Amino acid sequence: MDLTKTLSNIGLSDKEARLYLSLLEYNEVLPSVLSRKSGIKRPTTYVILEQLKARGLVSQVRRGGSMYFRALSPYSLLDDQHEKYSALEEALPELLQLNSRFESTPQMTLYEGEKGIVRIMEDTLTTSTELLCWADVSLATGTILSDYYPSYVKKKVAREISLRGIFCDDKKAREFQKRGTEELREVRLISKKKFPFKNEINVYDDKVAIISHADRVGVVLQNSAIADTQRSIFELGWEYAKMLTS
Repeated sequence: MDLTKTLSNIGLSDKEARLYLSLLEYNEVLPSVLSRKSGIKRPTTYVILEQLKARGLVSQVRRGGSMYFRALSPYSLLDDQHEKYSALEEALPELLQLNSRFESTPQMTLYEGEKGIVRIMEDTLTTSTELLCWADVSLATGTILSDYYPSYVKKKVAREISLRGIFCDDKKAREFQKRGTEELREVRLISKKKFPFKNEINVYDDKVAIISHADRVGVVLQNSAIADTQRSIFELGWEYAKMLTS
C-alpha cells in the first residue's frame, strides 16, 4: 500500500505525509535526523513539524537542551477525519439551503473529442429510467464510437437498461431493430430522407444528452422540467412513427 498517497488523500501534503511516516519509525527523534530520513531540508522540517503539531499529530519534549519530536498514534488521523466529517455533516443543511435557489437552474456540461463523447455515453448507463433515443445509428456508431459501441451495448444489457429508439431507416437501423429483443431495444423507423437526424439525443433520468458525432462534441443538460418535456416530445414522435409503419 502506498501510505504516502493514502495520507495525501485525507488532506496531508506530500511533505507532511513523508515526515509523519518517518516519525512513526522512532519513539522520539531530533529534527536533524528526521530531515535526513525524509529527505526534507531542515528548515522546512521545522515548519512541517509545527503544522503536524497544530493538527494534533505530533508532540514534542525538551531533553538536555534539545527538542525531540514523536508521532502521536495513527488513531489521531482517524479522529481528525471524524471531526471534519462531523463538522461538514452539521453544516450540510445550511449549505444546501444556500444552494436551494439554484436547484431549478439547468446544469449544462460540455464534452469534446472521442473521450468526451464516450463519457456522455457512459453517463447514460447510470440511468434508473429507460433510455429514449433519437438517432441516425449509422452516423452514431460509424464514426468515433465504432470501436466503443459494442462494449456499450454489452454494458447496457448487463445493467438491464431498456431503450426505445426512433431511428432513421437504413440497413444499420434495421439491424438494430432485428436485435431488439436480445439487446433490450425497441425501435421504430422513420424516413432518413424526410427526417434526417444530424444529432443523437438521449433522454434519461433528469438529463438530456445531445451529441454531434460528426463534430465530436456533446452536451448534457440536467433539469427535470427539460427532461420531462423532451420525454413528451419523444412520445409524440413515437406515436407518429407507429402511424408511419402501420
